[in-house]
Amino acid sequence: MTLADSLPGLDGMTGTLIGPDHEGYDLARRTFNGTIDHRPAAIVQCRTIDDVVAAIRAARSAGLHVAIRGGGHGVAGHAMADGALVVDLREMRSVTVDLERRTARAAGGALWEDVDRATTVHGLATPGGTFGDTGIGGLTLTGGIGFLMGTAGLSCDNLVRATVVTADGSIVEAGEAGDPELLWALRGGGGNFGVVTEFEFALHPLAPIYVADLALTLDRSREGLEAVAELARTAPPELVLVVLGPTTAERSLETAPQGPRDFLRFSAVYHGPLADAEDAVRALRAVPEMSGAFEPITYPELQAISGVLPFGLRHYWKGHLVRDLDDTAIDAVVEAVTHAPGAFSILLLEAITGVARTEPAGGAAFGQRQARWNITALGIWEDPTEDAGQIAWARRTADAIRPASLSGAGYGNYASADETAERVRASFGTERFERLARVKRRYDPDNTFRSNLNIPPAAP
Repeated sequence: MTLADSLPGLDGMTGTLIGPDHEGYDLARRTFNGTIDHRPAAIVQCRTIDDVVAAIRAARSAGLHVAIRGGGHGVAGHAMADGALVVDLREMRSVTVDLERRTARAAGGALWEDVDRATTVHGLATPGGTFGDTGIGGLTLTGGIGFLMGTAGLSCDNLVRATVVTADGSIVEAGEAGDPELLWALRGGGGNFGVVTEFEFALHPLAPIYVADLALTLDRSREGLEAVAELARTAPPELVLVVLGPTTAERSLETAPQGPRDFLRFSAVYHGPLADAEDAVRALRAVPEMSGAFEPITYPELQAISGVLPFGLRHYWKGHLVRDLDDTAIDAVVEAVTHAPGAFSILLLEAITGVARTEPAGGAAFGQRQARWNITALGIWEDPTEDAGQIAWARRTADAIRPASLSGAGYGNYASADETAERVRASFGTERFERLARVKRRYDPDNTFRSNLNIPPAAP
């Protein structure tokens, strides 16, 4: 029996069916994180929504659970799963802009660079993370921290409608014209409810953008962290703050740095006039030996500012969304950047400011808006012999940050494969989690979509 014979209903699809015996199988199952080596039963490279419907119905008939592959950047490797049927959306990347309604419709496999290319020519954008080559699906459905969040909110906040293929192969509209409760769940609840084949985002006018790449030596990192913590508490919505270290004078993450990593970098992104930008970071610039200045930048350039992390590097990320960058958190950060292993591993701090701290109209499942910072240890390395040391550093750092944690959980888009059910529940809180479980029961009562930060369906 061939693979196609065991998955009836796929013979008329326009996409490609790939099984373990296919010459392209190993390439098709490759994802961002080199520590992940899942072997799905089949990969269906879909080109249309009808292909997606056929793939899900075939999976259900064969008793297979379903994984969803968009951009494939998830550190946890959820885009692939052992023994699953993978709905691969990479060939569905179209984007259309409605200037009258000021929205963009993007197919489920689109990357943020696809969206930005279509929208920025009109002077418009929607919040799309911090790397242009990231897929829109995973980032949006699990939150969406990005460079526009201060003035426009998280990516999930800007999702105004979605087309979803559910576990029984039905096509459902999420939003005012369909199911508003499903839209609420998709705004942060992850890929638990079906395959989103089309996202519709609200667009916002782009103001002039300036970025200051400020640097401070590690021996003065505490002074810089105290200053940026105070700044974040009163920052105007136009200002987005990111701290990264240890680094060299280089900004890019895509190549191994040359020379010692003895700097902590403070990136300030401002949407508005240069004079206002300078005034907004005056206190941070006043830290002794802080160097750097504002430069104008376009939004696509900003999205590409850190380069591109190649697929295949090894990753283990762990962190917390914290109430504030208090003394406990600062102690943990100083320790982590001082002892970060290897040439790539870094600590990432992202301030949650402005509109991102307020739920959008209609609400959102994302549950940690009262956190002022997202702090994550990003273990990134090449040599498998470094696995134990890199993982230990990330876990040790997260443990040290935990006393400052808002809920005991981290940011879902940075979760690793060993994220616990307890941390998933904590990221939403009891009330939101139980509400999500009820939506899950309606659309996926058998937990067909479980290759994710899973929300089991509520009991009948």
